[in-house]
Amino acid sequence: MPAPPRPRRLPSRLARMAALALWAVAVALVVLGLVTGQTVMWIGSAGAIALALLLPLYTRVSGIEMPPGLATGVLVFSLCAFVLGEHAGAYTTLGWWDIVLHLLASAVLALVGLALVLLNTEGAPPRTGLWIGAVLGVGFAALVGGAWELLEFSIDAIFGTNAQRSGLPDTMGDVLTNLAGATYGAVAGRLVLRRGLRLPLSGLLVAFCARNPVIYGAWPGVPFQKAGRQPAATTEAPLMETT
Repeated sequence: MPAPPRPRRLPSRLARMAALALWAVAVALVVLGLVTGQTVMWIGSAGAIALALLLPLYTRVSGIEMPPGLATGVLVFSLCAFVLGEHAGAYTTLGWWDIVLHLLASAVLALVGLALVLLNTEGAPPRTGLWIGAVLGVGFAALVGGAWELLEFSIDAIFGTNAQRSGLPDTMGDVLTNLAGATYGAVAGRLVLRRGLRLPLSGLLVAFCARNPVIYGAWPGVPFQKAGRQPAATTEAPLMETT
């Protein structure tokens, strides 16, 4: 019985054109900020470009391939945080803006944590339950989120800024949002590994493992429940030589 046809995706040419348009907008914002003297705009836009370019630079140095479109995604996320959030005031006028950004970032970080867990088996199904990897993914996201809150506190203390907004309530809200986003990312990662069910963002984990056979040489390319778990390691007693 032939496999059902897959849904048609956006043609790669149009996707590339959209990505180029987003990069052009970022460069235009840098130029506009410099010309008009809007410091936060040009520094935020330049910072977004620099952060996004770190991914292809890392690929060039290490040979580790990133999921398609991830660099553009980092660019858009950074523009939303730095330019729209700080310069345009979305953090103050839109109460949900900061929440959405924290949810997205922590979900992706949880998937990164799962990818780090799979390094131990080179991408093969681990002998332990996937829920353990999911918990570790949440822990990794929480660690990075906690480090970010410490950075905000340090910046406010040193430069007298107001990155933490309302102080402790803002910090606790960010921590709670990070945990919620990380939990979603971990659950989405577990579902795509276990059942092949792709929820939003979970494809990043699959694409990263599939594109890097150097570090994920045992990646099965199918849901783990079909591939089976990694066999337990066995030890053999050394043979004794006879004379």
